[in-house]
Amino acid sequence: MELVEKGDMIESYLTEKMFNNEPFLDEMATDEGKIHSHWKQIAKYYNQIGSEKMGQFQEEVARQLRENGVTYNVYGDPDGMNRPWILDPVPMVFESQEWEELDKGLVQRTELLNLILKDLYGEQSLIKEGFIPFELIYNHRGYLRQAQHIKLDGDQQLIQYSSDLARGPNGKMWVLHDRTDAPSGAGYTFENRAAMTRVFPELIRENHVRKITSYYQTFKNTLSNLTLNNKENPRVVLLSPGPTNETFFEHAYISSFMGFTLAFGEDLTVSGGYVWLKTIKGLEKVDVIIRRVDDLFCDPLEYRNDSHLGVVGLMEAVRQKKVLVINPLGCRVLENPGLMAFLPKISKHLLGQDLSLPSVATWWCGQPKEMKYVFEHMETLVIRNIYRGTAHKSVFGGELSKAELEKLKQSIKRNPYMFVGQEMVDFSTSPSWIDNKLEARNAVFRSYVVADTESKSYKVMPGGLSRSSPKKGAFLVSNQTGGISKDTWVLGKKRESTSSYSATIKAQPLIRNVLPSRTGERLFWLGRYLERSAYTVRLIRMTLLSYNEADEDIHVYENPVLGTMLKTLTALTGTLPGFQEKATLKNPEPELLSLVHDISKSGTLAYSIQSFLTNAYAVRDRLSLDTWRILDSISEELTRMRKSETTLMQAYHNLDNMVIKLMAFYGLNIDNMTREPTWHLLNIGRFIESAANNCTILKNMLHQSFDLEDNKELMENTLRCNESLVTYRYRYRSNLEMHGVLSLLILHEDNPRSLIFQLLEIDSHLKTLPNQEEAELFSIERKKLLEAITKIRLCDIDVLATVDPETKQYHELNHFLDQIIELLHDTSDVIYQNYFSHTGSGYSMIQTSVLPEI
Repeated sequence: MELVEKGDMIESYLTEKMFNNEPFLDEMATDEGKIHSHWKQIAKYYNQIGSEKMGQFQEEVARQLRENGVTYNVYGDPDGMNRPWILDPVPMVFESQEWEELDKGLVQRTELLNLILKDLYGEQSLIKEGFIPFELIYNHRGYLRQAQHIKLDGDQQLIQYSSDLARGPNGKMWVLHDRTDAPSGAGYTFENRAAMTRVFPELIRENHVRKITSYYQTFKNTLSNLTLNNKENPRVVLLSPGPTNETFFEHAYISSFMGFTLAFGEDLTVSGGYVWLKTIKGLEKVDVIIRRVDDLFCDPLEYRNDSHLGVVGLMEAVRQKKVLVINPLGCRVLENPGLMAFLPKISKHLLGQDLSLPSVATWWCGQPKEMKYVFEHMETLVIRNIYRGTAHKSVFGGELSKAELEKLKQSIKRNPYMFVGQEMVDFSTSPSWIDNKLEARNAVFRSYVVADTESKSYKVMPGGLSRSSPKKGAFLVSNQTGGISKDTWVLGKKRESTSSYSATIKAQPLIRNVLPSRTGERLFWLGRYLERSAYTVRLIRMTLLSYNEADEDIHVYENPVLGTMLKTLTALTGTLPGFQEKATLKNPEPELLSLVHDISKSGTLAYSIQSFLTNAYAVRDRLSLDTWRILDSISEELTRMRKSETTLMQAYHNLDNMVIKLMAFYGLNIDNMTREPTWHLLNIGRFIESAANNCTILKNMLHQSFDLEDNKELMENTLRCNESLVTYRYRYRSNLEMHGVLSLLILHEDNPRSLIFQLLEIDSHLKTLPNQEEAELFSIERKKLLEAITKIRLCDIDVLATVDPETKQYHELNHFLDQIIELLHDTSDVIYQNYFSHTGSGYSMIQTSVLPEI
């Protein structure tokens, strides 16, 4: 056994590999235990730092990804939403010479698939001449007849291509899967490299690891060159299925990183043959759509009519060449694994070349001889449906019982052209850091290829996304099944020089990102749920404190201060009947704990914070890295709060931590966000909610007069809930009086928690939004605000602070606050109609100003 330098880490790894009675095919070492030359420097580094330091580096890599908010969603897993992305600190490594051959093979395969795509949606000579069985194509759901004879300008129809590869028994890389519909993972690849560069900068520099930014540079240039209608400043949107999609982080990351607008199907509409983006300013014409939505879901008018992810009429806009869709609709037919059986012959026919990258051995059951072979060797094969989908899982024949094998054979006999059998071979292992040591795990490498319209060729990312199995001997490696990602290093300096990324971007500018209406609405509600959560936290904390200090001999419903606070809590959260019922007041603890922990009940603190996080996640491309660190901290605190012991003391402690984190978000909101519509909409939502909550607190806490001490305690709690107690004491330096409390919380424009301050802030933010400055007259929403502001400025505090001697109620105050609340609700409704819903008269005005360009 030859080691670069004797050390426990590498020696243990090789010893286990050589003596575990399994085939030895490893990325780092030969079957004789010798370290490959391109791994020697890396292996030496691992031995030098040792296991303890390696474990620390693993934690640092995980921290980098966690703080950057890198997540991956797992469908059907209760812990799957926003699951942290896992990165192995040990990379997949390719030496320079092997990579050059792999690069050529990937380019050749992409060119071949591009020619097949052109033919299948063009002359179909490959079918006519017998190179491809027509049953293999026409029975595949990825073949879209509606896309026939629709092509992009130029020879390159396949713009992005990915393939999953693994090293086969002969030591060569084999293609396992072709990905052509909406290839994923490029964003995660960039984040992996960023994290590894921060943790292992010297190792990357000393090994001359090639940079991967050229891929993104080429892709952006290609989009500009392909654009049909606006080559100088194309409007590019990235069409995402939405926040629940498994790779939504990547969609948000790429759109932000490359300056594209992240859009969902609901953000787009087709009119006059063009695709339009619904923004808070109106409709903006779209030139390019980078789709991450599966083709069949892209247009419910022509494909799946149950889809809510696509755009009605998109296909017609594509036909008229009014919009460019990347990858073109219909590309998924190339993912048909049955094609692999015919690629070698097609390559000789179309390219005059042997296929450089072999595919895993494949037998299409649509041919009698091949089906017979599959039946005879089913226990050693992987059986796949020709159409990849959640309803069609790969089946390992060796894992089936005799009855299950027979059932599978009957299914194949009924529809033989829908199945393929593929060889299940032993792929290579790669060292992975697991349980504080290096262990061998089977690894799969995903490559990324993009069309370069300037050179009319294809460019391969010098790296990619590798994944290793979390368990020994597992050959099915995917993120959905718990696969661990690995950065992919291509060693050796580049042989060709390219212009810098920043210079190329400057030469090919894209128009400024805009704010879709759906994003604006999410930001608006992000601000509202932020304030709602903060008010709820403060009031619950004060209520718990008052409850713990209450006299045990007096029933809660007989305690005017505590009873009033509990009823105010129900009014603020809207969790009726809550403490409005006498039975709940007699035993308040279950309801109090429910208000803290119950995420399924609308209005509770847990529900509000989860809604706050959900809205934040939907606009993550608009939020800074530091903001995401705070949001991640809030999410972790929410999880701890829900899983903690159900005691009021623990709940109080959790609320202390939560309020600190919410205030941290306040600070970042003030200091870090640029003063664009993003910031203004978030703060409009904040101040509308804050003003409404202020009114609710005043209306319910000070609705009637009790004895002197109780009145003072309620006024103090009202001020504390509005973060104004210190301000009151500093300003008045006297005992608490109703007149002073109402004056401070309603009239004082220099108090940021007063009603008048909050309404003026709403108006100042509204004035910055589109179509406000151009309007000669006040908009409807500003008129509503002006009416509320005027009512406040004209109100008589002495009248509001006067109690009815008979009922002991503050009737004038309650009536006044009801009016302000109604005007705030009206303002919110009008903002929604004008900026988010695109319906009614406000939308008609905006639409008229945009559509004449058609």
